[in-house]
Amino acid sequence: MGTAAYMSPEQASGAREVDGRSDVYSLGCVLYEMLAGEPPYTGPRAQAIIAKRFSDPVPSVRRLRAAIPAPLDQTVMRALAPVPADRFASAAEFVRALHGTIATPVATPTVPTGSRPAPTSTIRRPVPVVATALVLGILIGLGVLFAWQRGTLGNDANAGAKRVAVLPFENLGDSADAYFADGVANDLRTKLSQIEGLSVIARGSSIEYKGTTKPQQQVARELGVDYLLSATVQWEKVPGAASRVRVTPELVEVGPGQAPRTRWGQSFDAELTGVFQVQADIAGQVAQALSVALGESAKEELAAKPTQDLAAYDAFLRGEAAGVDGRNVPSLRQAIAAYERAVALDSSFALAWAQLARARSTLYLTSFAPTPTLAEAARRASERAMALDPALPEAHQALAVYYNVVLRDKARAYSEDSTALVLAPRNAEVLGTVGWNALGLRGGEVARKHLEQAVRLNPRSASAVTNLGVVLLFTRRYSEAEKTLDRALELVPASVDAREARAMVELAQGDLSGAQAVLRAAPRELDPTVLVAYVALIWDLYWVLDEPQRQLLLRLTPSAFDDNRSAWGIVLAETYALQGNRAKAHAYADSARQANVQMLQATPEDPVLHIFLGVSLAYLGEKAAAIREGQRGVALMPITKDRYQGAYLQHQLARIYILVGEHEKALDLLEPLLKVSYYLSPAWLKIDPAFDSLRGQPRFQQLVEGKT
Repeated sequence: MGTAAYMSPEQASGAREVDGRSDVYSLGCVLYEMLAGEPPYTGPRAQAIIAKRFSDPVPSVRRLRAAIPAPLDQTVMRALAPVPADRFASAAEFVRALHGTIATPVATPTVPTGSRPAPTSTIRRPVPVVATALVLGILIGLGVLFAWQRGTLGNDANAGAKRVAVLPFENLGDSADAYFADGVANDLRTKLSQIEGLSVIARGSSIEYKGTTKPQQQVARELGVDYLLSATVQWEKVPGAASRVRVTPELVEVGPGQAPRTRWGQSFDAELTGVFQVQADIAGQVAQALSVALGESAKEELAAKPTQDLAAYDAFLRGEAAGVDGRNVPSLRQAIAAYERAVALDSSFALAWAQLARARSTLYLTSFAPTPTLAEAARRASERAMALDPALPEAHQALAVYYNVVLRDKARAYSEDSTALVLAPRNAEVLGTVGWNALGLRGGEVARKHLEQAVRLNPRSASAVTNLGVVLLFTRRYSEAEKTLDRALELVPASVDAREARAMVELAQGDLSGAQAVLRAAPRELDPTVLVAYVALIWDLYWVLDEPQRQLLLRLTPSAFDDNRSAWGIVLAETYALQGNRAKAHAYADSARQANVQMLQATPEDPVLHIFLGVSLAYLGEKAAAIREGQRGVALMPITKDRYQGAYLQHQLARIYILVGEHEKALDLLEPLLKVSYYLSPAWLKIDPAFDSLRGQPRFQQLVEGKT
């Protein structure tokens, strides 16, 4: 998509909307190199150069060439501004700025006596001529480049690559060491995914084949690959002697219509200190067996060690094993403790800092009880990871999670994840997060393309498939959404996310009974308490529950909502209001109000807390206060800033207006929601009781009939 030394930050991050200000940036890079003798950012690899562009300050030419006039230096620095809005709006504006620098005195270099040139007050350089020529040349070249980019953007970056799955390695040692074998496999999977020409199936899809008895042909078919890499791992701990690790990998080709055949196999036996070299050797041998050439930079990346401290690495692997279920609070706390031990043992362990940051940010989201202390800890860990290794994709991912979850700054999160995608273009998780954030920033179609690529690399991940299904729902591709979410439920029938999303597809088509049937079909392993609490809270679908489920919901205590009394109170208030029990609706709404007020003292800029304080106040009949809080929530996260969450908050403000009798204002907010990527549809409006008081009004009837 471009040359690392000259591409703009937005081009490097994969932004879809790249305009002429990107050309100005590239021109600034060339002009900087003409003046300084080297590009503004340099490094041994493209990834390192791009990472510096996002992490280092804009360089001054005068740091290398003190004779450069300050106005010229400032002009170049403006052209190199990371944010397009801070650059020159056009190449012509850049040229005009350069005109203002040509009459600036330039110190004459000292030369030996007798050869000094005739004195002169100024040295005039034909900068505008040079700049104009460069503009023409670069614009012509980049015009061709951008035309190519627009034609290929969204294509699978792995097209034509050889597809490989690294299956979970078999642990031959103590059963307590199983986490070590899993860690070796995962690290090797990461190394292989860095190799150009290989498309490696993500861990989330490979992990389910741990201990599988399925035939290799079936495994390959389910994962959509032609090659399977398996191995046995034995960690030998001998008292008084150095521990050793023995890894015996086997690469098997499993082509369609032919029996599996071994392409390569070898045994590696080394002291535990050599485990990283073993991983690098295996990755190199696999590439060689598949006729994939490795350049010197690729070999360096394969040989890189995440840490020199084996105890820290051991703690890190324990954290990885504990943090597999990212939504499980006890597991997250266990993972955090392990990562904290890893960084305590090796404070320069960038990958451990990154994973610690992600775990802390995820806990901030998942615990339903976010605290400023946890948010600050997540920030410190993510910034530490970035400072240690700005070219580490996981460091950018960690910062993205922090921006997204803690600061609710989806734009910065998207930028960091996009940088991670540049650094790791074949990473299914990064593709997934970029795609999900694109739903809020770039729209459903951009999100769909990224998520489809993520699913191709992670075909057995119910989470990846569910996210794609939700985007299809939001873009109103109901038939595709049905098939995709049915696939997610085939993978994990107990997935509460996928089950609710599948029910929402029915609701979007106006079928309440169909949605209820989807919820009733939940398997026994999905705790009914978990199901009803989740469905009632997430997307406010309390009204979809059938009577037995609703009665169960009304018996729940705050513990079912992770002791979040705001969530518990508002759900019960809504449910009692639906039943016509005003007294209890009022009581529980007041509980929610008190909890929201208390939480807002700790996080006063949280848009969701403001919006639900507004909802609770609306149920209490406090009209002015309800509207004020609802408007405050929308102002903090408008739909122009985040199409995903902003649309939901606008929807909630419309509910507030309905509850307090401001129907026209509610309709003003509902109408645009039917024109953007969102789950509301005309058929949904027909069956949702939240809109009962609007029925019969001409404007609402037009919405229901799809006439606006």
